[in-house]
Amino acid sequence: MNIFYNIKLGIGDMFHNLGRTFITMIGIILGVMSVIVVFALVEGGKQQSIKFMEERGGALKLSIERQWSFDIDKREQFYNNRLSLAETKSLQRYFPEIKNFSPVVRKSVRIKRGGKYFHSRLRGVLPAYEEVEDFYVDKGRFITDFDVEEANKVVVLGTDAKERLFGDATALGEFVIINGNSFKIMGIMEKKELYMGAMDHNMLGWMNRRVLIPLSTMVKKLYYNEEVESIYFTVQSREEVKPIQEKVNQFLLALRDGKKIFNVEANSDRIREIGSTSNKMQFIVLIVGGISLIVGGIVVANISLAAIKERLREIGVRMAVGARRSDILVQFLIQNILISILGGIIGMILGLSILDLLSKFLKSPTAASVQMVGIALALSVGIGFLSGIFPAINASRSDPVEILRYE
Repeated sequence: MNIFYNIKLGIGDMFHNLGRTFITMIGIILGVMSVIVVFALVEGGKQQSIKFMEERGGALKLSIERQWSFDIDKREQFYNNRLSLAETKSLQRYFPEIKNFSPVVRKSVRIKRGGKYFHSRLRGVLPAYEEVEDFYVDKGRFITDFDVEEANKVVVLGTDAKERLFGDATALGEFVIINGNSFKIMGIMEKKELYMGAMDHNMLGWMNRRVLIPLSTMVKKLYYNEEVESIYFTVQSREEVKPIQEKVNQFLLALRDGKKIFNVEANSDRIREIGSTSNKMQFIVLIVGGISLIVGGIVVANISLAAIKERLREIGVRMAVGARRSDILVQFLIQNILISILGGIIGMILGLSILDLLSKFLKSPTAASVQMVGIALALSVGIGFLSGIFPAINASRSDPVEILRYE
C-alpha cells in the first residue's frame, strides 16, 4: 500500500469523526494562536522602536553627550564637562570623514509674540542639523552658512511653536522676541509624527516644540557662552560607524587627560540592542508556545491511543489481508500529522485575524512576518509527529490473531 492510500484513509477518518478531530485539534489551534499573537506583538514593538531611531537620524548618526555619572561628587571637575567651540572645530578638522557635523547649544526660553508666549528649549545649530536629525523645513528655508557667519537673528519654528504663537496665520517673515531680542522667522519645520499601535500619543511630538537659531547667534548675541552640550554627526556608511566611534572616543579622552567625561553614542548600537532584546523575547515566546503545543500534543496522543483501541478490529482485518506493520504505522502517523497541520493552519488564520483587534485593545503595535508563520507551522508539524509516533507504533505492533480472537 502506498503513502497516498494511507493519506486518503487518514483524511477519510478525520471527516468521519469530525467531533473527535476537532477536540484533538483544540490544543494545537490554541498553541499556534498564542505563538502567532505574541510573536506579532514582539515584532511590532521591535519595528516601531527601529522606526523611532530612523526618524531620529537613522543608523549612520552618532552623537557626543556628557557622561553624567563622571565623578558627580567632585564639583571642581564640572568646569570641563562640556566642549568649547574651538574643541568642536578641532574635532571636525581632525576627522574629515565626518558628515553633517552640527554642535548644539540648548537653553530654556520663553518666546514672545504680541501677548502670546511659548516655552521651549532653544537650540543653536548649524545648517547640517537638518541632515543629521533627518528633520527638514516644510515652509520657508532653514539656517544657512551665511546666517552662521553673520550671526543673523533668524529663527526656524517647530509646528507646535508656530501654532501656539500664530495659529492659522502666516508666520514666515514675522518676528518673535527671544531673550529680549527680535528674531525674524525664516522657516517652519515639518511635523514629526509616530504613533505606537492604537495609542493617541505622538512619540515624536517633542520634536515639534523645537525652536532653532544659528549656533553663532546663540553664543555671541544671546548668552555669550561658547560651551557646547552635544554634537551630532553622521558617517558615510555602516562600516565606518564603529571605527569612527572608537577614534572619536580616543580623541575626547586625549582632550581631558584620559578621563571619560563624554560618550560617543551610535544609533546603530541602539538599533542592534533593540534587535537583540527582540530576539531574546522571541526565544522566550518560542519556549512558552512550545510548552503549550506540547500540552496540545499530549492531548493528541491520548485521543489517538483511545481511537486505536476503538479500531482494533479494523487494524486486525487490514493486517490479516496483507497490510504490513509499516502500513499501519504510516496510516496513523499521517493522520496525526494531518490533524496537527490542519490545527496549525486554523490557529495561524485565527491568530492573524485578531491582530488588528488585539493591537487596538492593548494599544500596542503588531506585525506579522513569514518567519513567525513558518515557525508556528513547523512547531505544529513537529508536535503532530512526536505525539503521533507512539500511538502509531503501538498500533503497528498489534497481533492480528490476538485482535481478531479478542473481537
